[in-house]
Amino acid sequence: MTPEGLLASAGINIGLAMAILSLFSILKKQPFTAVIYYARRLSHHQPIAYDPISFNRLFVPSFSWIPRALAVSEDEILRNSGLDALIIIRLFKLGIKFFLVCTLVGLLLLLPINFSIETSVPNSRSLNSFTISNIKAGSDRL
Repeated sequence: MTPEGLLASAGINIGLAMAILSLFSILKKQPFTAVIYYARRLSHHQPIAYDPISFNRLFVPSFSWIPRALAVSEDEILRNSGLDALIIIRLFKLGIKFFLVCTLVGLLLLLPINFSIETSVPNSRSLNSFTISNIKAGSDRL
């Protein structure tokens, strides 16, 4: 893989993630999606307050919900959404913590061990110089 290919892939993935996040942010504010996002409140016949209809409220994405979502306590999630939602969120948090540790180990330990300037193609712009294939069998690097 070339650095340009990696950047193109990262750009596409980040662009898609931002588009999906914006779409979620817009759809969450629509009155017709209340049955999806407020099903528990509707099943308990609790009122759902909406701001007056305006173009900004309906069609402009707002990411102000993200800090509030990160600050919600587990007790509040359990009370408002139930045990299933709490377990899913705890599973996501575990995954984030686990992959953060794996990323740090990979970047700080494995990448320097695997890095080799000696590649089979002298002027290669490939990222293969960072793979374990550069370490010969019986090498002292491991």
